[in-house]
Amino acid sequence: MKERRTQQLTAIYDALAASHDHPTADELFRRVRRVLPRVSLGTVYRNLDKLRAQGRLRVVRLEGGQAHFDAVLDAHDHFVCETCGAVADLPPSAAVPDVSGLTAAGYHVRWYTTALYGRCQDCAAAAATATRRRGGGARGAGVRAG
Repeated sequence: MKERRTQQLTAIYDALAASHDHPTADELFRRVRRVLPRVSLGTVYRNLDKLRAQGRLRVVRLEGGQAHFDAVLDAHDHFVCETCGAVADLPPSAAVPDVSGLTAAGYHVRWYTTALYGRCQDCAAAAATATRRRGGGARGAGVRAG
């Protein structure tokens, strides 16, 4: 039986495909409401489940456990800003983790993601600006002078 494509499913997928920030369901809900003001959060969750089952998105769970959604299906890793929570794609890596031990133990690995954590450019710049305003610098960072 062919699943029909509803206006809601199309709007949710389009909002996800247009984003590069790995939104949560709540963030997608707010974006889709701009186009479909009557859409409910439950409809967004149900359609995200449909899209996942169809293989049209990936669910990425990062530190904190909240689900982020990604329409990029190619293997790639992620950078997560510890300050603002932004998630960005990293270029594909040539290194593939060795899963032979897991396979031998009976596990079936479908895909993987590695997440690097730190500060994004915006948060790093804001922190540097705040440090300069407070009069901090190398000495304030614990570096001893001569």
